[in-house]
Amino acid sequence: MKRKIMLIFIFMLLISIPISAKGYGVGKNEKYQRPNCNDPIITENNGYCIGKDDKRVYLTFDCGYENGYTSGVLDTLKETNTKAIFFVTGHYLKSSSEIVKRMIDEGHIIGNHTYSHKDFTKSSNEEILKDVKKLEDEFYNMFNVSMSKYVRPPRGEYTEASQSLLSDNGYVSVFWSLAYVDWNKDQYNGNHYSYNKVMSKIHNGAIILMHTVGKDNMVDLKDIIISLKEEGFVFSTVDEL
Repeated sequence: MKRKIMLIFIFMLLISIPISAKGYGVGKNEKYQRPNCNDPIITENNGYCIGKDDKRVYLTFDCGYENGYTSGVLDTLKETNTKAIFFVTGHYLKSSSEIVKRMIDEGHIIGNHTYSHKDFTKSSNEEILKDVKKLEDEFYNMFNVSMSKYVRPPRGEYTEASQSLLSDNGYVSVFWSLAYVDWNKDQYNGNHYSYNKVMSKIHNGAIILMHTVGKDNMVDLKDIIISLKEEGFVFSTVDEL
């Protein structure tokens, strides 16, 4: 009887998950080799996961909460005259408004990581749009500036319906083609950890995903930028995708 109940539970769980649910991932690549990450569900619905096959690269940061390192990241970007996009959540917007204001003042793009960071694959179209628009409204109310139309789905989870919804409402989804484990807020790897991760997988058109909660990215960012520029890469913004 217990086995039967368990099987029924598993079956009900499986059928409750949208068949088209996608967990975004990037294929493995070596340095200068462009990874396979182009999903038609993304690219045919006003989305990007990689730029054109040229020497431009794009710095993108996800900001869910502040851990004391974002100001250092901004210092480096200012010192190296490099622009980036910061995808913020509602929590970050509320708790770190002064840092967001600095991002705006220093010419960076603010992207939409949704107000509550809920999984798109477990949300209705109405819930998704409400979450995206709520962040837009809060942002405008705070700074009297319109937020960009760039959206990064929480945790890279999406469906064909969610991508179509965003596109139909004028949003541009921005995924990534280069990422690594950098979200452990209490772990500092040192030894040029972030630098080595980026440099070992860099490629033309790389959309680089970083999080601002870890010390590694703050410490290594300047060396990453300098080395990539020395190799002929140009840092562009997502407006140029």
